Amino acid sequence: MPEVKGFKYVYSVGQINDILDKIKETGRSDKLTITYVQNTWLLKNAQYSAVLDLFKDMGLLAADGTPTEAYAELQNPEHYGRALAAGIKKAYPSLFRAYPNAQELPKEKLEGYLKQQTGADKAIIEKIYGTIKRLCSLADFSTASSASSSTGQAGSQSGAPP
Repeated sequence: MPEVKGFKYVYSVGQINDILDKIKETGRSDKLTITYVQNTWLLKNAQYSAVLDLFKDMGLLAADGTPTEAYAELQNPEHYGRALAAGIKKAYPSLFRAYPNAQELPKEKLEGYLKQQTGADKAIIEKIYGTIKRLCSLADFSTASSASSSTGQAGSQSGAPP
């Protein structure tokens, strides 16, 4: 998997959609490996292995390719966006520590941060940026924060005098 100082990326961001679409549309395999992707899903490009490695960092797959509970959540439309958002935060922890709402950063600011952290050249920064932005465009970051907010509000309301 291509990676620069903790920032993994894929060669073609469309491959992220290809794999996520298959996860949503098909049953859960015992192990999701490049051989499985190529032979069962007929996605023949060897570069799909970069997506699988990224999904391991996201906690969607165990190190051996076994789907995790987070992977199972991707198969439930109600949990899909939240599970993806949690995985993105897990894969890029330093980014979300520096910018808790990193998914909303404008291109120039995110690319500046990536350049500062990695020292990579423009072509690599664009690949990392593209990977992060594609993932974020598919995720639902509001679900987790809404749930936290409503839980906090409910707690305040229930503890408030009548």
